[in-house]
Amino acid sequence: MEIRESFVVPTPVDTLWRFFEDVESVSTCVPGLQSLTILGPDEYKVVVKQKVGYFSATFEITTRREEAEPGRYMQFSSVGRTVRGAMGNLRSKDRVEFEVLDDGGTRVHVLCHPALGGVLGAVGHKVILSKSREMTEQFAAALCERLGGTAGGGDGGETGALGNDAT
Repeated sequence: MEIRESFVVPTPVDTLWRFFEDVESVSTCVPGLQSLTILGPDEYKVVVKQKVGYFSATFEITTRREEAEPGRYMQFSSVGRTVRGAMGNLRSKDRVEFEVLDDGGTRVHVLCHPALGGVLGAVGHKVILSKSREMTEQFAAALCERLGGTAGGGDGGETGALGNDAT
């Protein structure tokens, strides 16, 4: 499965890039985050509680930044499992791209290739897409609040994610 999300942050790309490089700052924007442990310069572990469809689960996820080009993109790989609630595991390859906008803001594009196993793998694509959109909107709103703006799509300044597409 492939999930694409995007949102606009009214912040210059260099400021946004510095924020994204600080895992502790970014973690404050992650919905359901319970803890963050930095394992190394490009690796960290998080514990996140989420409800996916009818199931609630607490995930322990280890993420590694695999590649980055400053001001342009970051690529990550994540592996995790549930430690409470519905049993399951996950793997994901993710890419975050930064697009400079004419008005000085930045459009953030997120491309995810998640794989869920166990009970959570049975919830279906529509439920996963819906959860992805919800989490992206919450993350974008928290990010913009931290950086002193509001998330939007450029069309009327609506809050949250611009789009969600799966293939």
